Amino acid sequence: MDRTARFIELLDAVTVDCKDNGKEFVTDDRISVIERLLDGSAYKVVAREPLALVYARRDFCEKNGVVLVSSHVDSLHSSCFCNDEGDYLRGTFDNSFGNAAILWQMLAGTLPDNVVISFTGDEERDSQGAVQTVLALGKMQCRIKFAVVLDVTNVGWNTGACLTIENDNAVDMFTAYSIVGIIKDSAVKYAFEHDAEPDESWCYSEYGIPVFSFCIPAKGNLHADEGVLMRKESIEPYCGTLLDVLALLS
Repeated sequence: MDRTARFIELLDAVTVDCKDNGKEFVTDDRISVIERLLDGSAYKVVAREPLALVYARRDFCEKNGVVLVSSHVDSLHSSCFCNDEGDYLRGTFDNSFGNAAILWQMLAGTLPDNVVISFTGDEERDSQGAVQTVLALGKMQCRIKFAVVLDVTNVGWNTGACLTIENDNAVDMFTAYSIVGIIKDSAVKYAFEHDAEPDESWCYSEYGIPVFSFCIPAKGNLHADEGVLMRKESIEPYCGTLLDVLALLS
């Protein structure tokens, strides 16, 4: 089985229901899958909040600041699915794709040591999972030096982009040029949208944290029960570039 096929297996596993009421999770099937997948891995839960599950390496040291990857698990779909349609996948991937992308790296042990991952709720409404993440890390005296929000987007689909950078805020010029340089060197087709649809990046920016959203393009209504189309050929470039960008930020 090739890497893309293995990733699709992981994506299928996490494309299950997860809902909250703005205060706590009321359906936590996806959280249960994530915890099962990471059981015995190099990662441990460092904060368990009503709307956030925060992971870090077992030997992680927060003294020098961390790079936060925020990946929301709440879903607006009445049911979830992941279907293979040849060159495309069709499914309810908002935001199981982002969950699978970071889990892929966590399970492979490829992330830099100071990357912290938060699986958050309430993104579709008030981003209280993001708020709880910031507060929980603050209690640990853990400085967030950068945040990367993983999500699905409609931006870039029509141009064949494999990934997008959206909602960037407080990113210094040197870092911005370095990120663009990584993408251009890899020849991955991408799109940029400074003022995109609201997501958790808006919340992190309110805390003065440099942030942007790193998204994969899809075709269709992101919240519709019939799902969206996603290009299989985008999976490897997206995941590989994500790893390169996190290495740079770390």
